[in-house]
Amino acid sequence: MVDDDDDVGRAFTKVLERAGFSVQRARAGNEAISMLESVGPLDAAVVDLVLPGAGGLEVVRQLRQAHPGCRIVAVTGLAAPAIEAAFRTAGADEFLVKPVETAALLAAVGAPPA
Repeated sequence: MVDDDDDVGRAFTKVLERAGFSVQRARAGNEAISMLESVGPLDAAVVDLVLPGAGGLEVVRQLRQAHPGCRIVAVTGLAAPAIEAAFRTAGADEFLVKPVETAALLAAVGAPPA
């Protein structure tokens, strides 16, 4: 989970943990990238677009390279076709626009239906 907004990060983490995911959180792009080598296999990642340090697009690129089987969900408050296209080109599987509904987040990360 990569988001510099603590409220969003806490909310998403809570939803994902309730769904059975073990969540590791980064608040900046550089922090997330540095964690990639030390974490084990990842099932899913949720990455915001606007981050301090390396931006979300760079995090997605690095994540896709380090963990090719990981399901990557891009999240942003900026709804624009060009932004979605950039995220998908970088390697994102899903694209969600904030505010994100719980069901949409869970479906995007591939959590089984409740």
